[in-house]
Amino acid sequence: MTLYYLPRQLHNGKIDDNVEQNAVADNMQVKCKCHGLSGSCELKTCWRAVPDFRVVGKTLKEKFKSAVLVDQSNLANRDSQNFPSNQNSSSANQKKRKQRLRLKQWTPHKKKHKRGLRNELLYYEKSPNFCESDQSLDVWGTAGRSCNRTNSDHGSCSTLCCGRGYNLIKRRRTETCNCRFHWCCTVECQNCTIEEWISICK
Repeated sequence: MTLYYLPRQLHNGKIDDNVEQNAVADNMQVKCKCHGLSGSCELKTCWRAVPDFRVVGKTLKEKFKSAVLVDQSNLANRDSQNFPSNQNSSSANQKKRKQRLRLKQWTPHKKKHKRGLRNELLYYEKSPNFCESDQSLDVWGTAGRSCNRTNSDHGSCSTLCCGRGYNLIKRRRTETCNCRFHWCCTVECQNCTIEEWISICK
């Protein structure tokens, strides 16, 4: 998914894709410190502070989740904008990205996004299917990936295997164990052989 950000300077004909910088600037905080005897606030010093990292991350995550799919217009117009092309993309994608897009005729993909788009993330190409292998897009798929079958979090078999299920394979590995420190100054360890069952996506 290729994302773009429409800033307030849209009328200047510039597209700013520094989404992170805008997220920081929009969440700047004003902090103040009082000066005076016994905690009295006879004099107060205030300054602008960078927001907490979690605040910025949450803002970016919400914008990503609500990104708007826009429709392309092939009409050549002096007000239209060109998106930058990705050199790693296929020739078909490059041709599509080189098409001139008319900002005034962009329409949201969903009706619920008919609000102003100046502060929204936009994308005009859907993400590829990362579940299946596609060498032309350098997507390797998830077949053969190890997964966690004991939970439903990130990396779980229910999510990573894309509904194809998984196989249980018995694996034997060797790792260091029973390490002890000897004066002075060495650490001696044993090699332990562990047999375990791992889950591999089909």
